[in-house]
Amino acid sequence: MILPRSRRLAIAGIAAVAALGSAGAAQAQPSAEHCETRLDQLEAQFYDMADRRSYEDASDWWQARWQAYHTSCVI
Repeated sequence: MILPRSRRLAIAGIAAVAALGSAGAAQAQPSAEHCETRLDQLEAQFYDMADRRSYEDASDWWQARWQAYHTSCVI
């Protein structure tokens, strides 16, 4: 049986979405050791920036970095 072109494209699209979805879920999570090291580095950078500039500037910088860290290591 030959499928109409639109039906074949729909099936191919569903297969592609399923493959991408499973590939995204299979990404490795960072190790606890990696996350601990990363947090230590972020804290050191924060205090260095607070000393060089101001606590307010360092706090603004921290907000963006903390969000990225939290997304990859905490959640």
